Amino acid sequence: MFTVHGSWKIEVNNNVMLQWFEGSWNEEAAITYIKEFREAASQLVGSPWAILSVLEDWQLGAPEIEQHIGEHAAWFINNGCTHDCHVYSRSAAKRMQLNKMIPHKEGNYERRVFDDFNLSAAWLNENGFTLEPTDLFNTLSSGNSPKS
Repeated sequence: MFTVHGSWKIEVNNNVMLQWFEGSWNEEAAITYIKEFREAASQLVGSPWAILSVLEDWQLGAPEIEQHIGEHAAWFINNGCTHDCHVYSRSAAKRMQLNKMIPHKEGNYERRVFDDFNLSAAWLNENGFTLEPTDLFNTLSSGNSPKS
């Protein structure tokens, strides 16, 4: 097994998984991240919840992550995630890789892409998912990156 390349931060904030991603990801990063995500999300399963992912500092992933992330998306959709926000500046490469792995709409689930954190948080709020001010929330909402 190789060393993990890429980093992330995950926080359960009310009924929202708040996430930040950085770097170029390899397969080991995807596997480790998914395990951490599912452990954190276990408290949300059973009622509707949402995801807000800040991908501004993410630099894509090796093709080997795509199957893992695709299966991960099916897991969170099947386990109550109804709203999903991706936040990043326009990037055709990011959009293409993310679209390969994660659907935009499936059943009750809907994913939207924003270029502003506060607009994504407002969309979640309109749909019943309110974020509380925490260190990670405050850092991301001010446009900063929480370096690992």
